[in-house]
Amino acid sequence: MSRDNQKQRTRTALLEAAAGMVKDGRPLTVAEVAEAAMVSTATAYRYFPSPQTLWAALAERSGQHLHVGGLLEETGEDPVARMDAVIRYIAELQFGDEPSWRGLVRANLDRWFSQGGGSAETPVRGETRIRMTRQVLEPLDGVLPPEAHRRLTMALMLVYGVEALIVTRDACHLEPEEATEVMRWAAQALIEAAVRDA
Repeated sequence: MSRDNQKQRTRTALLEAAAGMVKDGRPLTVAEVAEAAMVSTATAYRYFPSPQTLWAALAERSGQHLHVGGLLEETGEDPVARMDAVIRYIAELQFGDEPSWRGLVRANLDRWFSQGGGSAETPVRGETRIRMTRQVLEPLDGVLPPEAHRRLTMALMLVYGVEALIVTRDACHLEPEEATEVMRWAAQALIEAAVRDA
């Protein structure tokens, strides 16, 4: 067995233990994650020197599982149908594991504050949602002027994902089904307005 395989197994064990703790609503400390993964604390700190680096790795790992290519192939070229399919997929995933996703938001905020307002030491957010949104809107390349296309991309980022989950649940007091419907409606309205105004 190679050393690289051993390192990967250790890293995976630590991330699995961290994910389990998040699901249980427990705060992440490197020492507790090490204990749960049955790895020495010193070893765990070599992989993840702080809870923020653990959260960053969990966020990256979550993003790696979000693939929408097949979903978009099934929906064709209609940007409304494409966005609708992505929102339903993401909402089901995130509402199905709310504690983990809220934990990622908390970690992002903690990381932002610990870096003095957003230095580049550890990226505060990944690129997953913007990448998915750009994929969704590919049929509008050349249809919308570049500035309108960019504005629509940014506006759609506001109506789905974990931040939208928090707003619809905590500020609007919606159940997951209605929250998802509101996200879908908002996205449709934004896309239709952008196309109409083009």
